[in-house]
Amino acid sequence: AHNCFMLDNGSVKCWGANASGQLGLGNTSNLGDNASELGGSFIAIDLGTGKTARAIEAGDNHTCAILDNESVKCWGANASGQLGLGHTNNRGDASGQMGDNLLAVDLGSDRTAKAIAAGYAHTCAILDNSLVKCWGDNSYGQLGLGDTANRGDGSNEMGGNLPAVDLGSGRTATSITTGTGYTCVLL
Repeated sequence: AHNCFMLDNGSVKCWGANASGQLGLGNTSNLGDNASELGGSFIAIDLGTGKTARAIEAGDNHTCAILDNESVKCWGANASGQLGLGHTNNRGDASGQMGDNLLAVDLGSDRTAKAIAAGYAHTCAILDNSLVKCWGDNSYGQLGLGDTANRGDGSNEMGGNLPAVDLGSGRTATSITTGTGYTCVLL
């Protein structure tokens, strides 16, 4: 119930439902249901000092961006760990949670993202080495790890502790998409 777009200067703007802070504005007020909220008064999301976006994905109640340094930042609902921050606290729904205060997702030592997909309550990234890592809700096995345990909702579940999806011997991903309870990759 929300949309985000990236402008030609790498800034990001979102509108729509915002009950979980998925618009990244430091509040839970919906945006775009009043004409005076758009246009020149439309606020860009604070991604951090000097940071711009290279890609943006809106999930159900969370949003993730790949920044200009290929790091990933996510905000909004986090009940299943879909923000990849090692806890279940929402981000972006109160002041002081965005910008430099919003931590990047730990993808592993020296790992960065080249593609991102945000599902209903899970997130997946194609890493710089073309492997795939997913975190968040795993009720249907949508993280591709052979179980139904959520990842990213507790300490020590991200970074090097988060396994890559086994895509088959010698296989890597070229694109990725997610939905309510599934993930698909093109090899």
